[in-house]
Amino acid sequence: MDLNRILVPLDGSKKSFEALDRAITLAGFTHGQITCIHVIPHVIEGGPRTKAFDKQLVEDAKILLRKAEKRAGNKNVKFITKILRGSPSYVTLHTAKAGKFDHIVMSTTGSGSASKDMIGSVSNHVLQKSKIPVYLIK
Repeated sequence: MDLNRILVPLDGSKKSFEALDRAITLAGFTHGQITCIHVIPHVIEGGPRTKAFDKQLVEDAKILLRKAEKRAGNKNVKFITKILRGSPSYVTLHTAKAGKFDHIVMSTTGSGSASKDMIGSVSNHVLQKSKIPVYLIK
């Protein structure tokens, strides 16, 4: 089983960080690479409020990914972070395919979850459409 290139979509929820921890453990076995992505929405250009909102989204994403990078520390894995724009499920699938990843590791529920007992819409879509193995962390 190849665990050389693992994609981890991170939304900032506690569960998404648990998925990151699991990915770090898996990648550590092979000295693999983790690419951690955080997807933010496209913001249509507008006035000062719109620009401020977009700037805040990017700043929050940077803080989140720095936290993830710190969590990965020096655990025998190469760690890459990316801020991407669009729909989380579509961006995750596109990134997985374009980056030729071996696996996706993500949480079943995240920041938009209505219930702890349900699988989230993003993870469900990724699970159904992915051409590579998806590990869901509950």
